[in-house]
This record gives sequence, C-alpha cells and structure tokens, in this order.
Amino acid sequence: MALFCQTSSLALRTSLKTYQMFYPILQLRQLPTVFGCLICTTSSQSAKPMDPETICKGTPKLKSREKEDDKRQGRAGRYDFSPRPFNVFAAGASKMRSTTQDSLTDIKKPCSSKKMILCPPEKPLSVEEWGKMIEEFGTVRKFEELMFNQMIAHQSPIDVAKSLLVAIADRQGDIGYALLVKYLTLCVSQKEVEEIYDIHDIMKTRYKILETSAYSLLIRGLSSSQRWKEALSLLEEIKKVMTPSKGNYGDCIKGALINQDINLACKLFYEMVAKDLIPHLDTIQAFFDTGKSVRDEQWKTKLIHILSYLRDNQVYPGEALMQSINQWFVSLPGENWKGNLTTIKNSGQCPSCNQYLENINLSSEEYSILKEKIIKDVIQGTDTFRKTTPQELEEFQTFVNKHPPFDIVIDGLNVARSFRKYNPSQTVFWLPPGKFRL
Repeated sequence: MALFCQTSSLALRTSLKTYQMFYPILQLRQLPTVFGCLICTTSSQSAKPMDPETICKGTPKLKSREKEDDKRQGRAGRYDFSPRPFNVFAAGASKMRSTTQDSLTDIKKPCSSKKMILCPPEKPLSVEEWGKMIEEFGTVRKFEELMFNQMIAHQSPIDVAKSLLVAIADRQGDIGYALLVKYLTLCVSQKEVEEIYDIHDIMKTRYKILETSAYSLLIRGLSSSQRWKEALSLLEEIKKVMTPSKGNYGDCIKGALINQDINLACKLFYEMVAKDLIPHLDTIQAFFDTGKSVRDEQWKTKLIHILSYLRDNQVYPGEALMQSINQWFVSLPGENWKGNLTTIKNSGQCPSCNQYLENINLSSEEYSILKEKIIKDVIQGTDTFRKTTPQELEEFQTFVNKHPPFDIVIDGLNVARSFRKYNPSQTVFWLPPGKFRL
C-alpha cells in the first residue's frame, strides 16, 4: 500500500479505498517538492525511506539544507526513520507525533522578513555605507521609513539619524515632510533642543500649515525651552482649524509654570476646562509642584479652585499627584497640615480623620431634576423631528410608563454595531424595541 507523507515522516495508516473516496489519486510528478514518498506495508517489515531525488526535483536541496542544520545543532537527520513500523497505538506514539509536529513546524516556519531584521546602526554611517544598506534592502522609500521607525523605537543617537538625513539629502537633494516629522519625534523624545529649533525653523519656512502631529511635537519640544512662547503661537494656529488637545494645553501650561507665568498658566487651564477637556494628571501636578515655591494668597486660592474642580468632576488623583498635593499643604507657612495614606471603610468613614465621604446617591428631588433634564435635553431635544416625531416620542413615553422599572436597558444601535458581519440596520430590524427580553 502506497502512502504519501510530508518530509516529517508522519504517515497515516489508512486504506487506499478510503483515501480515494475523499481525495483524487495524485501522480508522483504532481506532488509538491516539499513532499517525499514513503512505501509502507501492512506487515511488520521495516519502513525504508526512498531517495527523494528519484521522485521529485527540488527535494534534495531541502534535504541537504536540513542535514546541514542537523549537523550544526547536533541531532540526527530527519530522514533517519525508526527501523520499526509506525503504529498510532504503539507505546510512545503520541510523543513521536509531537516531535514530528515540532519538526514540521520548523520546516514550515517562514523566514524573517527584512522589516523584522532591520536594526539601526550604533554609530553614524557615511553616505556610501547607507547606500549599501539600501541596496541590500531593495526598496529605498520603505527603507527610510522603517529605519526611522526603528530608530524611534530603539532611541538611537541623534548623530545616527542625522547621518541618514545627510544620505537622503545627498541622494534626493531634499528631505520630505514625513521624514522631518519622524526625525522631530526622535529629537523631542530625547529633548534635543537645538535640533528642535532647527526643525521648527525649517518647517515654518517651507510649510504654511502643519498637520496635528507636527504641531503637537513642536509644542512639546518648545514649551520646555527658552523659546517656550513660540509654543503659544503654535497653539493659536491650531485653534484656527480645530480644538487643541488637552496634551497641547498641558504642554503650554507646563511651559508657563516653568517660567513663573502663573496668570497665563491659570488662563490656559480655565480655557481648557471651558472646552470640556479634562486635563492630564501631570498637568495638575505641575500646578502643585510650582505652588510649593510660591508664597501668594491668590495662588493658594487658585489651587483650592483646582481641588474643587477635581471634586466636582470626580477626577481621582494618582499616587504622584496625591503626594504633590500633600507636600503643597505641608509646605504652607503658618498652617499645621498633615497627610497620610488611609483606607476608607465600607461605611464611607475615613479612619484617619473620622470624617465621612460625600454620598453619591441622589435624593428624590435630585433624581426628578435629572429625569426631566434627560427627557427634555437628550431624548426630546430642541427639535423633535431631528431624532424622531412627536407621535413616536409619545408612544415611547406611554410604553415606559406602562411597564415597571427596567433593570437592564439594551441600546439597539450598540447591538447593531456588535455584529460586523451583518448590516446594522438589518440587525436592528431583527431586534425591534419592546420585543427583546432577557
């Protein structure tokens, strides 16, 4: 009985009749080059491997390569089969199969791509050396992008990145916008101020408008330097087209606080909050770190307002911000503040000061106000016809009033979006309101 198996020597003992029921009989010349042939018998005769060279072309190369690997790794060749016939029910068969599968995985494992093995050099290279690396890689544009990405990931020295820019300028005569942004990313991460100045001047000269990522990088790089006020100009440019991010505001606030421009920092903070942007915790921490060295009653009042903002908006400080707030209170002259870590009891009482935390449960009056606001501002809105019709709204309110309070409410639109394989509108049609129950 003739069976075909892969070079891993795994042979499934099955009948030729069953094999023909599901698979067409392949001629040996039709088999892929990664297949060998193993002649097995139903008797207890030894299973001997046939020379792959007599069967299909291309296999000897694979065999010789595997033998070389086996010699380097100090193991027997994969074509040295056991002198005993393979039986799936024999002792140790499962172990043999697992070993075979591991060998098969090694054969099928693809080689690492050039993208995976591309590593930035440790020292600057000349134009000729960069040219050789590009020739080996093959694609010039992909090489430049991938190499800069690897430099950013590995935090390569700035001199290495500059040598690549010199090679690009020598070959192309210019450096594109995308590569300038990548180089700027590396400079900002390593706080190379002089390089940030140069990139800023180049980009502002060549381009009238920058994209969001470039603005953010320049603001971050300039805000902690002597040219920190130029970051404010970039912030104003962003405001012309969109709302700046809380990171943009935070960087400018830090720059103002570093340079003791407290009024400007507070102005930017209130402007950010007015736009419903929740500041990063490190931005708030910068206020309290600065407050430890400022002895001003107005400054104290502003920090108390920031604490009230955290309380009203349920912004919970992390450990770093908590320690900074504690140190600011302790540093206040003439006041005997003391702070320590504690664990609040389930009753809401603090074991350190024996005070109770504020109750977050709504009273009946507060609940009624919230209910009216939700119906008027969210469900109904200023224009009923934008979301529904007055008749549909009335039917919905009648439906809600006729039923007891619901424990779970499922949003049909979210359900529709959870099934990506189907049309969202069709999914909503399958689950009409009032028909779905848990």
